Amino acid sequence: MKNVILILAILLSVSTFTMARNPGDLAIDSIRSGFKNPPADCWPHTRWWWPGNPVSKAEITHELEEMRAHGIRGVEQISMSEVYEKGNIPYLSDEFMEMLKHTVKEAKRLGMEVSLNFGGPGWIIGGAWVKEEEKSKDLVPTFMDLNGNQVYNGNLPDRLTKTKRSWEHFTPKLDGDETLLAVVAGKIEQDGQISEKSLINLTATVSGKKINWKVPEGEWRLMAFWLKKNGISKAVDHFSRQAMENYCNFLGNKFYGAFGDEFGKTVESLFVDSFELPNLSSGINWSTGLLEAFRKEKGYDLTPYLPAIWWNVGVISPKIRFDVNEFLHETGLNVFFSTFLGWCEDHHIKGRIQAYGFNTDNIEASGKAHIPEMEITAGEKDAADWFDTRIGPKQYVASGAHLYGRKVVSAEVYTFIHWERYRETLEELKIASDGYLMAGATKFYNHGFNFSPEKIVTPTRSLPFAAYIQPQNVWWKYYPKLAEYIARSAYLLRQGDFTADVALYSPLANQWALNALNMRKWTREFEWGDLGELLISNGYNYDLINDDALQNLATVADGNLKIRTNEYKVLILPNVETIPLKTLEFIEKYVEMGGIVIALERIPEKSTGLADYKVSDNKVRELSDNLFNKPKQPEGKPINPYGLNGPGIVEGIVMNPYGKGGTYRLKNVIDRQIWWDKRSSALDPFLETIRKHIAPDFGIDFAYEGLRKNEGLTFIHRKLGEKDIYFISNIQDKPSAIPVTFRVKNKVIRKWNPCSGAITPVLSFCEVKEGIKVPLNLAPYESLFLEFSPGEPEAYVAKSEFIDVSATGNRGLKAVALQNGTYSSIIKTGREEKKITTEVSGIPAPFLISGAWNMELKGENFPAVTRKSEELTSWIEDPLTRNFSGTGRYEINFTLSPGYFLNGLKLCLDLGKVGSVAEVTLNDHPLGITWMRGQKLEATQALKPGENKLVILVTNTLINRISAMKEPPPVPEDLISRFGSGAVNQEIPREFGFKPLPASGLLGPVRIIAVKEVAVSY
Repeated sequence: MKNVILILAILLSVSTFTMARNPGDLAIDSIRSGFKNPPADCWPHTRWWWPGNPVSKAEITHELEEMRAHGIRGVEQISMSEVYEKGNIPYLSDEFMEMLKHTVKEAKRLGMEVSLNFGGPGWIIGGAWVKEEEKSKDLVPTFMDLNGNQVYNGNLPDRLTKTKRSWEHFTPKLDGDETLLAVVAGKIEQDGQISEKSLINLTATVSGKKINWKVPEGEWRLMAFWLKKNGISKAVDHFSRQAMENYCNFLGNKFYGAFGDEFGKTVESLFVDSFELPNLSSGINWSTGLLEAFRKEKGYDLTPYLPAIWWNVGVISPKIRFDVNEFLHETGLNVFFSTFLGWCEDHHIKGRIQAYGFNTDNIEASGKAHIPEMEITAGEKDAADWFDTRIGPKQYVASGAHLYGRKVVSAEVYTFIHWERYRETLEELKIASDGYLMAGATKFYNHGFNFSPEKIVTPTRSLPFAAYIQPQNVWWKYYPKLAEYIARSAYLLRQGDFTADVALYSPLANQWALNALNMRKWTREFEWGDLGELLISNGYNYDLINDDALQNLATVADGNLKIRTNEYKVLILPNVETIPLKTLEFIEKYVEMGGIVIALERIPEKSTGLADYKVSDNKVRELSDNLFNKPKQPEGKPINPYGLNGPGIVEGIVMNPYGKGGTYRLKNVIDRQIWWDKRSSALDPFLETIRKHIAPDFGIDFAYEGLRKNEGLTFIHRKLGEKDIYFISNIQDKPSAIPVTFRVKNKVIRKWNPCSGAITPVLSFCEVKEGIKVPLNLAPYESLFLEFSPGEPEAYVAKSEFIDVSATGNRGLKAVALQNGTYSSIIKTGREEKKITTEVSGIPAPFLISGAWNMELKGENFPAVTRKSEELTSWIEDPLTRNFSGTGRYEINFTLSPGYFLNGLKLCLDLGKVGSVAEVTLNDHPLGITWMRGQKLEATQALKPGENKLVILVTNTLINRISAMKEPPPVPEDLISRFGSGAVNQEIPREFGFKPLPASGLLGPVRIIAVKEVAVSY
């Protein structure tokens, strides 16, 4: 299989072709130059932390030039807490603004973009200038239980209750600086719930903070509700229009006054990070005047129903919680988003927002942002899988962009790729990058780059949660390889429109009805289970569809659910109990007009909101019963537990024809903790249900290939006019040689290589009923693009044992053979089909480069090590070299026989295992760089018969050096007068003493591999 990857690399460099030209090629031709040399906006940008702002103009220029020279074409400046005891520049001071002006000036000179965090220090939207009355606030409850038949004359309850929320700042009682909003009492029933009918608004009876109340018979709960300033951070009140306008005008005008002439040019955006507002004990985000605003919006007074937010008050609690959540969502959009984005629009700059961690619907809020941003890294903290199919912020943000027409989606990338810093390799960053690209990201912000006047790595003076992508990293020299890959991929994925088959209903209304305190939970605690993996790994991409899109954007066309350019073939309702009546009414219309709906685990039974809820509940149940009616099983018809033979009942599946469409009910799909609930992909009832109506867009014949499931071969599909563009990645640690059927009919196929920029024809494929079947040979974690355009090549190979073929003209093909033997091919030219047999000989066996290797390690504060050895081993196996971080040099001479230089042979160098980047020179000819496993280097021109000299420079990771540290490096002597020598951060970095260390150095085996190009005439 390694040879397979070798051939692909060779073909990219040597293939020539002729192909019938068609007009559709012109659109692709106009994109080619952009793919080979992407614009600055597509190259990686970076979050650029200024911890304490210890910056100077000279150092700003130096760091920007380093970034630009290594493929980073933009920065997002954000000020953070100090790491030095002095020499820090106060945020927004005249000196700080002068440094920002210099940053913009230098970025413009270098052709780079600048984005500014809209607050600071830190990522919370706020700052020291925010007035006390304009800071964020919480609505918090206090309570006490009282026995009846007494007169309570005393203080209102002041004890606060702690929840299990990780972001909550607990204080045990009120501090006296709160504003009382309401006092409500309710009778506690035997089951612990509060009786709805018993709720009494006692606010008018309160005097100061005391109450005199005659408690009726029974056990009662006296509840007080307070508006309390959130003093944990300096965040602005996100729900006060006046506060937001003042905030935007103050901070925005600071920036605009300094370099407003570059707004919308060099300064391309203002940034709002994920909200992550802290809450007080049991608090929810609130503001002055919201009770009255709620009454106007919802048509009823929330005051007597406030207990239902925190306590179970019969059947109305879910109704109240939904109304409160929806109200805060709408207020957040109308106040925070509209004010900020409106200011940006008035000043000709874009607003880039991570919309999650807030009260708003992630999907709609992402669609509202000028540039929506996602995060969450595949493989994060060594806990998540590299093939990360979890449904989370990436999918919510991308779906919002698709539904609301945002073409560019940015991403905060690599946060916590490992729990420990300094461990990441370029290969790991590439793998994580593919997770973002597959999710729909087309603009990367590395997380990140620490401003530092020091030239060595300083763990206690660096941010603690990030990949370390900057000059102090030992592999920084080679980062441009990854930057180039990302730039090309991002550019091509901006072309055309995202295409998906499945509309996956976002159950936010269901979650809003359950809880009003979990606004920072990105899915509002909905458990998606294995659903993301089931869809993606089986060839079905999806968008999350929210209620707003279904109610206001969606139409039905030819039985498909149409929103903007996409037409979804199937709608899935995932374990939804509560749904807005208006949404379900549209779903009924969709099914009536030919749509297919699959309800998982259960069907909707309840409506949302308090208004007319009994009537609405009845209508929801009636509609659900009609849509998902359970038919009787036909007599004598056996149950088939694995297949769908026609209308009726199968195990776990209830089918119901409805209008021109139909519905299904399935259980044990989302949560499959019991092993017997799982099925192989070929036999899974849920997948068969979808396949009955639409073939996979990215089809694998699991039965033929002998596979139970797809463990990492994945895709994203975009439509560009009549052309289809697929991005494909093999996100697993093994090669993949699985043929894939693409659900297209176009036969002019080109492969776009995002690493090299090469664009080559694909002439090995065949037509099948479901589309075009293409053999894919991918190394571990390798990726590529395939473009399918109208037309048909003059000739193509429908079946072949060759690894690849290309056209030579004059009714000839050039094929590549891995080994000697007889090769059969079926070649199609128009309607004509020919079977051709080709004999291949003269391919020598792989040549193992062995003998005495000379190794030399030299590094910073590391005594030089020179060795000669016939065995290649990891540096970590020797105590003398275990903690070396840097570049080692290997050299060997070897003799190659004339048999490797016969006509038609192509030779590649395979380094085997490398930890982790290798730069190769052969006979004084630079061969190239390998930074991903499976990469091989074309060596035909550099090799010669007889003696050859091979030099390999291998660079590992920083963690080897950091793990050996006992104490942090001190501030350098030449910087002490400026910054002091004291340590601001006293914590011992978690990287100290880290193990196990990764394999480092050249481990081999190192081989020369030969393949042969042969002519095939037809």
